[in-house]
Parts: sequence; structure tokens; C-alpha cells
Amino acid sequence: MSVLQFKKVNCKDCYKCVRYCPVKSIRVKDHAASILPGECILCGNCTIVCPQHAKEDINDVPMIQVLLEQHENVIAMIAPSFAAYFNISFETMKKYLMALGFADVFEVAEGAHVVKSAYEKIIAEDPNKTWITSCCSTVNYYIKKHRPEAAKYLLPVLTPMTAHAKILRERYPTGKFVFIGPCLSKKGEAFEDGSNVSAVLLFEELEEWFQKENIAITQEEDFMNESARLSRLFPMSGGILATMKQEPGINYLPISGFDGVAHTIDDVIAGKLPGCVIEMNFCKGGCIGGPSFRRKELGTLRGAVKIRQAAGTTDYTEDFQVEEELDFSTEFRSKRVLRLEPTEEQIEAVLRQMDKFSPEDELNCGICGYPTCRDKARAVIHGKAEITMCMPYIRKRAENYADTIIQSIPRGVLTVDMSLKILQANPAACEIFGVDADSLIGQPVRTLLDDSDFIALLSSNEETFNSNIYLPDYNLYLDETLHYNREAQIVICILKNVSEKKFKQRRALQKKQQAAAIADQIVEKQLRMVHEIASLLGETASETKIAISDLKDTVMMEDFNG
Repeated sequence: MSVLQFKKVNCKDCYKCVRYCPVKSIRVKDHAASILPGECILCGNCTIVCPQHAKEDINDVPMIQVLLEQHENVIAMIAPSFAAYFNISFETMKKYLMALGFADVFEVAEGAHVVKSAYEKIIAEDPNKTWITSCCSTVNYYIKKHRPEAAKYLLPVLTPMTAHAKILRERYPTGKFVFIGPCLSKKGEAFEDGSNVSAVLLFEELEEWFQKENIAITQEEDFMNESARLSRLFPMSGGILATMKQEPGINYLPISGFDGVAHTIDDVIAGKLPGCVIEMNFCKGGCIGGPSFRRKELGTLRGAVKIRQAAGTTDYTEDFQVEEELDFSTEFRSKRVLRLEPTEEQIEAVLRQMDKFSPEDELNCGICGYPTCRDKARAVIHGKAEITMCMPYIRKRAENYADTIIQSIPRGVLTVDMSLKILQANPAACEIFGVDADSLIGQPVRTLLDDSDFIALLSSNEETFNSNIYLPDYNLYLDETLHYNREAQIVICILKNVSEKKFKQRRALQKKQQAAAIADQIVEKQLRMVHEIASLLGETASETKIAISDLKDTVMMEDFNG
């Protein structure tokens, strides 16, 4: 079962988890990250740095609640670093935990005591050998999975958690043991055979449980435990060594933080640290710099003060008295996932796919999460990374794609900087003005267009400006659209040549005007003809009237004479 889980829906291609994973045990496929359990050392970095909170560990609270309902002897084992996280004494913490239903509560510092005692015996028997403490589960995982050649230097003793669980198993044969601490890797250790640990609670999970049960934690700034115990110093860097009886002639040295751990292991393997006992903690500052503390942004120096306060002593004799005489030895075996080292030809082939054809192209920017482009290429070959995780590659492809669109778009496009100089001109723009692109680059935009529109746009809060313009020098009519990209600090000018349309409109108007003039002439002629006809008709009518009148008079005279 995997301790860490990813919410695929929340993964946003930022690769921050890969960047902060010290062993690159994360696979990115189809733009989603997933844990590689066989390589993960459960340091918890990815759960802390993920901005989308897409990584989470399994939560044992529901299972613990079932255990509390079904079993009488559910025992809480609390790591000594609780004093720095909750700022309370052990007696107070025990009261709070028993209010949740635990049958009893014990300090894992008791297990720390038997572990350091076992260390002392082994070192005394072989004082010339270089030894590495085995208290930190994440260090143990790192060595077993990634540096197995250093496993022989680990002190072959159980961790304080498993040693303490073994002690409690003697006391409570049917008990269920719940470890409470700041370390994610303990959840992985609890799954291992013989751990005797049924469930693991992180401090922040316990804190949330308290809140749901309305158990208010009252901090005790000046708390004092009822009894002093030296082994409570274990959680701080140097704390393990501070509890030990140190042999003369041996260097007892603490180191914490991944970089220090990795370099120290290199030196140990190379034989550069003879006669040393090295206290090794993966988290900077020790357990008080663990995942729970980092999520809450609690400082390690403040934590160290609280740990010293909880211990209450530096006297070697003031410590736990464990009556159980058990075998706390263990063996650390290699769990390395074997991967074939890619050939140089394979690496070069992947680099070429990322448009990296020379060492100068290998920017080693680290955006993908890998320190170098060649490391990224190896990850691609191993199926842990995708070509598209390379930001310079994606940017170049996007720029090429955008440039292809700009170059092929039928409208003219000019890109202008903040000093109103032309940065780019596509073929359509060059065709509009009858020039080549090289002659335009770097020239003021006013050599082609009136720059007043550009100035007006930059002076406003608008991002777009539209206008219809006429350029008498070129006899051009253009539809002009300006887009201001504030982030890139450029103005994109899109030009549509509407001259032909305008010219057609002008020719049509001219024809209409000519037709109207012809119509006016025809009308005028018709009116003249009407007037002439009317004049002629008027004269004829008058003559006809006179003739008819004369004819009438003649007829009347004939009738009268007859």
C-alpha cells in the first residue's frame, strides 16, 4: 500500500514536487504526477511544497477510532518532539490523549533510551569503524533504496519507534499500538513486518482530531515534566549523541538536511571519515524540523529550546529504566530499484527531441524539476518524465507556432515595442505597403502609420483600439485594430486592407452621380419638349377656335337668309 497519494484533478504541471524531491521518485505522465513507491523515501517534501495540495498521505484517524471502539488496550506512543510542537508537558499530553479514548500513553523516548544503549555497546566493541545512526527512517530508506553500499555503516539497531513497540508488546501482549509523531516515513515503517505498530498519527492529524472533539490544547510556556529524562533530547540535531556515553578517540558528529546527509554518505563510502559516529537526520535540525513542523512553520531553534526544557537534564544518569531485556538488533538490506544507465546515444537522442543540439542549448534551468537537461533526458528514458516538461522547449514551440500563424494570417500584422518601433512584420503587412520585412524591423511605426492611435492606446486603460484610416501616401484604406499586451509590453497592430472595397464604393457612387446627371438632363429635355408641344398645341387650338367660330357664323347666316 502506498503511503502517499496524489489528487490527479489538482495537479497543474508546475513540477514543484519533482523539483523538491531529493531522489526524484515522482513520475509525470499525461501531465499528472504520481509517486514511485519503490524509490520514495517518504521525506514528505512533496506534501509540503505542492501549491495545489494535490499530495496527501493516508490518514489513520478513522482506523484508530475503530480500534478504540473494538479494543480495550489501544496504547498511544508519542514521540518526544511533541513537546516542541504542542508546547506542553508529557503529563498534560497524556491527559488529552486519554480523553480521546486511549487506554494508556507512553513516551517513545523510552525506546530511544534502549536504542542509544545498544549503540554504545556496538561502538565499544568496534571503535575503529565508521558508524551511522539508524534512528531516522527516511535516512534508512534513502540508504536502502538509493545508497545500499552504505548500509553496512548503519548501526544495526531498530528505530526508537519499533524498539519501543517491541517493549510495549512484552507489557501488553494483546495491545494495539498507535505511534504519534512528526515524521511521514513512520507510516511506511509501520507497514513493515514486525513493526508491532497498528497505526501512525502525524501531529497535525492529532491536532485536528482534538479540535473535532472540542479538546482545547492549553500551551504551557514554562512547562516542566514530573521527572527529568535525558533521552527526550533525541528529536534535536545532536540530541542522540548528547545522550550517549562517548568513547575516547572517536569523533561524534551530527549532520542534518539532505545535502549534508548525501555528501556525508559519499565521504563515508570513500573512507574519508574513519573513526566517526555520525548522527544522521534527514530533516534539517532533526525531528523538530520534520514535515509536521515545516507545515506549521515552527523554527528549529525554538524547538530545540523546548526539547531541552522537556528533558530537564544533561545528566547521563537521569534517564529511563527499562527492565525488558530484548533483542533490538536488525539488518538493513538493499531495496534498490535497478535501472539501466542510458547510453550517451540515447541521452543525445532525447536531447534532440527537446531541441537541444549543442551544450549551449542545455540551459539546465531546473524548471522541469531536474537539475540538468541530461538528468531530465535520463528521466524521460526511464519513463519518469515527459519531453513536454521542458519549459524552454514548450516556449520555443509555442513561439514557432504563434509565428507560423502570424506569418500565414491573411491580414497584415505589425508588432511594436513600447518605443513604437517595429519588432515584426508578417508577409501580408509587407504586401500592403510594398516593402520587405527587413527594411521595417527597428523602424518607427510612424514611417507607415500615424502613431497617434498607438499613443492614445498606451495612454489609456484600454487594451484594444479600433479605427478606420486612410493613408494618402499609399492611397490605402485600412481597418486598424490595436491590441496592447501589458505583460509582454508590446502593441500588436492588425491591418485589414479595405482599399478595393472603398474604391468600388467610390466607383459605384460616381456611376450613381453620373446616372443622376443624365436623368436630370433627360428630365430637362422632356420638360422643354412639353413646353414646346404645349406652345404649339396652344396656337393650333386658338386657330381652330377661330375657324369653327367663323364656320358657325356662316351656317347661321345661311339659315337666316333661307
